[in-house]
Amino acid sequence: MKTLESGLIKGDKFYTCKYYDIESLCQKIVHDYCSLNKENNEQFQNFASNYHLFRPYFDFVVCELGYKVLNPELQANTILVGKDNHMYLLDEMENPISKGFYAGKSDDKTLDLYPMTLDSSSFHDCLIDGEGNHILPKDMFGHVHILNQIANMIFISNQKVCEEYLRVNMDLGSFISRYYPLIRFQADKQGRMILTRCVYRKSNLTEVQNAFMNDLLANRYTYPSFLNDLDLIDPYPAIDLSKTLSYEENSRKL
Repeated sequence: MKTLESGLIKGDKFYTCKYYDIESLCQKIVHDYCSLNKENNEQFQNFASNYHLFRPYFDFVVCELGYKVLNPELQANTILVGKDNHMYLLDEMENPISKGFYAGKSDDKTLDLYPMTLDSSSFHDCLIDGEGNHILPKDMFGHVHILNQIANMIFISNQKVCEEYLRVNMDLGSFISRYYPLIRFQADKQGRMILTRCVYRKSNLTEVQNAFMNDLLANRYTYPSFLNDLDLIDPYPAIDLSKTLSYEENSRKL
């Protein structure tokens, strides 16, 4: 069952909030923690130095400060805990769900973020962001976990999208493409032949993404029939929220 009710808990500290307010709550917790002393502030600045695509507050609060998240990803009666570079999903009795794996951190290194090129030897299933970067952590296979991770970064900070997701019944990747410019890139290698498939939403693609797909066509790495535009089955006024989720240089000073 989906729910908007959420919160953060650590020992005797217990904060309840709506799920879309978690980002602002994490920012407050980080601000208060960094204000205590110079060492805490340096700890966060070092942690945040590897972030560009997404903000570091949620990861820092969960993985570094040890807060648990109630009802993560809008799932009632579940708990999220952090350990090292990963987060694990537990039931309300704190037993692992599906082996407990949820996602990794959202820093550039963990996401295995690097510019996509036409080097076919490196082609594999991944996501391609609006700047033409490969996204898929090395310990993940396929798109499901990373789509959940990106969706979560939107849900914890955007009331409109969060509430809309509770009302719709559709594939998460198709839904998130309404708000974030992504190409779901798939590579099919058969001997020396490499064919790629791209699933995307044309109304929410950047010039960089369009240029990359045109290069795939020109170099015979794909065919027009392998380009699947989600706008054709879900016409929706797409909005690019990627800039609102990024960690800008002027926000790194607390």
